[in-house]
Amino acid sequence: MLFVAILSVLAITLVVIPYPPMKPVQIPIDDYTYAIEYTKYELNKLQRKLNLPSFGISLLDDDEIIFQDASGLSNIEANIEANLQTVFKAGSISKLFTAFGIMQLYEEGLVDLDAPIETYLPDFSIQSRFNDSDPITIRNILAHRSGLPRNGNIPLWAWDNDTYILRDLVASLEESYVAYPANYRFKYSNIGYNVLARVIEVIRGEWFAFHMRDSLFTPIGMNSSAFISSEISDSSRIAVGYYKDGKNNIAYNQYDIITLASGNLYTTLEDMNAFARFIFNKGNVNGQQIINETTLSLMFESHYSNSGDPQKIGAGFFLDNTLLPENEQIVLHAGTSQGTASIIALIPEQKLSIVLYANSEEFVDPSKVLAIEILEIMYETKTGLRKQKEDYDFQEVDQTILQDYVGQYCVEGEIVEVYLTSSGNLKLNYQGSNLDLDPINASTFVASHWLLDVGNTKVRFFEDYMIVVLEDVAYFLCPAYEIDEEYLPSWSSSLGDYEVTRRHHSVYTVNEIPDNVTLKIENDVLLLDWYNDFILQPISQTQLQIISGPCDGEIMYRDLDTGFLYWQDRIFKPSTL
Repeated sequence: MLFVAILSVLAITLVVIPYPPMKPVQIPIDDYTYAIEYTKYELNKLQRKLNLPSFGISLLDDDEIIFQDASGLSNIEANIEANLQTVFKAGSISKLFTAFGIMQLYEEGLVDLDAPIETYLPDFSIQSRFNDSDPITIRNILAHRSGLPRNGNIPLWAWDNDTYILRDLVASLEESYVAYPANYRFKYSNIGYNVLARVIEVIRGEWFAFHMRDSLFTPIGMNSSAFISSEISDSSRIAVGYYKDGKNNIAYNQYDIITLASGNLYTTLEDMNAFARFIFNKGNVNGQQIINETTLSLMFESHYSNSGDPQKIGAGFFLDNTLLPENEQIVLHAGTSQGTASIIALIPEQKLSIVLYANSEEFVDPSKVLAIEILEIMYETKTGLRKQKEDYDFQEVDQTILQDYVGQYCVEGEIVEVYLTSSGNLKLNYQGSNLDLDPINASTFVASHWLLDVGNTKVRFFEDYMIVVLEDVAYFLCPAYEIDEEYLPSWSSSLGDYEVTRRHHSVYTVNEIPDNVTLKIENDVLLLDWYNDFILQPISQTQLQIISGPCDGEIMYRDLDTGFLYWQDRIFKPSTL
């Protein structure tokens, strides 16, 4: 559904509400009036459209705050208004600080970025079906190219062992499989950053949350930030996150998650401004060099796996050199946690940044598009340079080449079909809408529709993947899908209903009610009907691979004696037993 969500976001940003600010033909240099008015207009529009409880925004040019605001209710039930001191859950923005913690070790010569992870965690263990994989290293974990699964195998709320939780979380990987060989392709991994946090704990000899407070937050001046909520002096300042039920905002259950290093950061707009200035000043704060300039530059270097893997990422930071003139680099990271969505994006060389959050999961998709739009306006205001609209030169492509692209592909847990019309045009069918794919070269196409505005959407074919690029800010690797007739018959006896239980028992899960799911074949696609459907590909008589979506590449395996299916921290028991 993420593909649909982002397409809907593109439509939202084009909704016409009377009297938007008029963009000048030429924005006066250093006059941020239009940037401010555009920011106010778009945020207020989204707040009305999505019924956002509250939002916060900060625009920075070097030391100068261009615009800063917080509006709405950070806690609806307690009627607490959001302000500049509101603490929000930054979700995966946490990973940036974990990356800095690792790079401090690197600077001190305490870690080698390319050494196997077992060098620092001798007991590290995970199963693999790849005999010739490169080793898992700190560098490929930082760049989400380690092949590690998305998550570990302990429930997010299971704090049974308190400050030893990262040790236990990393140890739980012995029951998992790697999704891909190391250095093969981008695979976003939360557990990877908690592995890095465990490295920090082992080498520093103290709990990750406390070490990060003393070595990074305090020196930077982020005095209202913490990796654990008990460090926030006034808990009423913490914004409550919400999801929508119809038109109503419903509060998520709020708690500290055990994956501290990948998603449990608490922070404020003012603290994130301090973080941006720390980057603008190349790691120096008030004369103290917290991290060296050369190390910071290394964190902004891109790590590619192959030409078919378009996601640029450095050490923690996502990178983009296509959105601004002169190939100017944008570095960014977004996050979501328990109903709060946030993003920080910076142009380091121009010393420009935006921090944006809202305490609603409805904000997850539009936040990134809006943040980039505002940052582009800020860049134009400071430099006078504007990215020219891409002018496509469409080409004829041989029909035999187009025929190679025909088939079914998995897009974020859903099946789409690429087909050729009788007139020889390539089209993509998604949920009943037929998009034209107009070629700009033999492998890259621009998607369009005679009625729907799908924004700037490109589709590229590479080997057995379709790569969807939305607005040049979101990339989706969509594998071709075809049932393997060799192995499918051996799975027919496993179709049916299952009860889902936890593999790890905890005092926090003792009263948990098991889920019920169904393994089925629908339209020749093997599905696990659970929350969003998992599309599965049999790869042996005992293994199923999850195709596409957040858990892409991960393995579900079958015990032939019991009929149980195992995936990460879950056990699927046939309901007939």
